[in-house]
Amino acid sequence: MAIIVQEEKKPVNWLNLIVVVVFVVLIFAVAYFIFFNKPEFIDVVLPGNLKDINTLSQVQINPGPVVDELQKYFTTNYNPSLVPPAPGRANPFVPF
Repeated sequence: MAIIVQEEKKPVNWLNLIVVVVFVVLIFAVAYFIFFNKPEFIDVVLPGNLKDINTLSQVQINPGPVVDELQKYFTTNYNPSLVPPAPGRANPFVPF
């Protein structure tokens, strides 16, 4: 007579399975409503004068005065005559 040895199968935890399935469905639903539902909503939110990009492209920007003002701060001559002292003591064996 043969002895049949089998491992006992673990029961499926249905609560964990349901929680994971609900979580995955919720993620897909949120992604659908954010990215695919009512894409024309953006057109309704924008005012009419912002839709015309030609007016924005014709704006003339003059950075000259700003650059001239900032050059005063970045071209300051700091005192280059300062020399850092030599590290350590002249005779390291002398007690304090």
